[in-house]
Amino acid sequence: MNISPTLRKTVVNLGWLFVDRGIRMSGAVVINAWLTRYLGPEQNGVLNYALAFVGMFTPLATLGIDSIVIRDIVRNPEQRDRVLGSAFGLRLAGAVSALLFAGLAVTMVRPGDTMTHVLVVVTSFGLLFQSFDVIDQWFQSQIRSKYTVYAKNIAFVVIGAVKIGLILTGADVLYFVIATSAELMLGAAGLAVMYRRNGGSLRSWSFSAARARELLRNSWPIIITDVAIFVQTRIDQVMLRELLGEREIGLYAAAQKIAEPLGFVPMIILSSVFPVIVRTKEWSDEEYGRRLTNLYRIMTVLTIAMCLPISLLSGPIVQLLYGDQFAASASILTVLIWSRFYSNIGVARSIYTTTEGLFRHSMVSAMAGSAVNITLNALLIPRMGVFGCIVAAHAGFIVTTFAIDAFNPKTKRNFRAMMTGIATFHRVKISTNQ
Repeated sequence: MNISPTLRKTVVNLGWLFVDRGIRMSGAVVINAWLTRYLGPEQNGVLNYALAFVGMFTPLATLGIDSIVIRDIVRNPEQRDRVLGSAFGLRLAGAVSALLFAGLAVTMVRPGDTMTHVLVVVTSFGLLFQSFDVIDQWFQSQIRSKYTVYAKNIAFVVIGAVKIGLILTGADVLYFVIATSAELMLGAAGLAVMYRRNGGSLRSWSFSAARARELLRNSWPIIITDVAIFVQTRIDQVMLRELLGEREIGLYAAAQKIAEPLGFVPMIILSSVFPVIVRTKEWSDEEYGRRLTNLYRIMTVLTIAMCLPISLLSGPIVQLLYGDQFAASASILTVLIWSRFYSNIGVARSIYTTTEGLFRHSMVSAMAGSAVNITLNALLIPRMGVFGCIVAAHAGFIVTTFAIDAFNPKTKRNFRAMMTGIATFHRVKISTNQ
């Protein structure tokens, strides 16, 4: 069987990313489980409230330009330094804005809660170092993510050891937040080193106001989209604390920490196949459609393979990781884990909306889903507790991922591809042609 160079390069890239996320996910599960046990439901709730609160401001730091940067470099490789320099400048300015807004917002939402204020501000500092992720986007555009693997894993191992030391010495929750931001700082330094070793130079980057305006012109709907999605995925923890207290958010967050690491699989696939599908659109619209449908099949198979065992074994998993004090998290995990389905399909859907430039459509979809989510959270949490969050999340994601696409003429093709891919997941194929 003759395998094309593009496919071979993509498979190798996938292998590196799976190694990276496999190591980091395994380590994170162990360390997070240990940390969660150490903190207990209440303090775990305090920590995750701060993380969730900052998460809602993260889109201001990323500015929704990641996929656009990859797309632009793939299409115009000679513009690398200008694209990366402009993207870095924008992201750094966005990170500063996110830090300021998060700090201001938390003082308004929780006046007098000094510890939460400090945790939110320290967590926000990590956003500054994420500006260097534009280097990762360069490696993704070249399907050479192994260098990101090197940088991120070194940082993960070092800070993982620090967190273990903090647990053994009985450290306060603040130090774990500092360690999380420090990991982002080390990761940024590692990316800079890997970029230089591959012939790149940060000094060659140039900020172009025209290029920056072009990036923002394309990305402003993505920024709003990301804000809506982050609110949709984080607001539940914020509302749980405000309506029910730290213990409930601690139990919910414990279940969520088991589900969240599984998101690495679709993101790995996205980073490797996105450049390939962008190129496919340029030479064959028919093959482009087939590959999108097949990608939805892959995501459906992944969902079943990952979520079914965890849903069936939620009790033993929670007992093993967290112990008796988090026993209530098992029933939460049984239902919560299936929200990965919308995330997996949504990752594949983002390839279509980015390639077609349907950023405003994505914005409308995300805003509609977020509105449904917030409304149902407010109505259901007082009546159903934590499970009200889960019902609200499912309803919101159905609107964001499927409902709006079904009615927009520009996305009906993609809606059909999603439905076909989900219904025929057993017919998943691996193409051997470019």
